Amino acid sequence: AIREVFGNCERLAVNNTKSFIGHAMGAAGAIELLGNIPAFQDGIAHATINIDQLDPACHCGAPQIVANRPRQMGEVNYILNNSFGMLGINSVLIVKRFTE
Repeated sequence: AIREVFGNCERLAVNNTKSFIGHAMGAAGAIELLGNIPAFQDGIAHATINIDQLDPACHCGAPQIVANRPRQMGEVNYILNNSFGMLGINSVLIVKRFTE
């Protein structure tokens, strides 16, 4: 679905906070968003850790997946946070950088 919506957008970074913290159940969405908010200040997309080999069926695209090392993105203006948990505890948030 990500590729379908965003195509081959070069500025897209796909990462996973859950690789650092495990599954936080109902708090997952908030914790995962908090893990990405610093990108508004430092322009860095944190990495998804512990990726040894991507599943060939994963069509997100290797350049877009931030694997094992953080990626400098430059200015980050939007964050899309997808959190899918057990028992239907799911959320999707879009957050925009605050400007005056």
